Amino acid sequence: MPYDPAVSVAPREGAGSAHVNHATPRLRRGLVRLLGLEAGGDGASAEDLAAASGRLLDRLSQQLSQVVGDGGVTALLLRAVNLSRREFPFLDARIVAGEGEGSRGELLRTFLREQEAEDIRKAAVTLFATVVGLVVMLVGEKLAWSLLREVWPAPLRSEAAFEANEE
Repeated sequence: MPYDPAVSVAPREGAGSAHVNHATPRLRRGLVRLLGLEAGGDGASAEDLAAASGRLLDRLSQQLSQVVGDGGVTALLLRAVNLSRREFPFLDARIVAGEGEGSRGELLRTFLREQEAEDIRKAAVTLFATVVGLVVMLVGEKLAWSLLREVWPAPLRSEAAFEANEE
């Protein structure tokens, strides 16, 4: 079945408060395009997608740490991994906690590169969309989008809909 970026991950039963889906279908499509652009195009290999996911996570972490600090970024990523794990069991808290050396992005790349390209695409988009939803809940839409503008290249900003009046 082809990947539909408009479908969001559902929180696990008993996972708490969690309707974190401020990540609209339009934003998810933007994330798919962003990942593809970062990975070098539609024919990107699993290694290319894993590396691109890692680079995007490092950029996102750097931007978010300006507002919530490193501990806040860790908490957001741990929650996003937890919410995404039901669909993607290979996502693991070690990605965030850093039981090894290297950046969060390097750790994510290491975990993802063992997967098929389509699974990497799905998992990365879901993870990033969940983080965005959590950030919107935490700091509000206006500040969230102003932070995320720095991560997205200009040509994709309108597709990701960095506006409060989302579809």
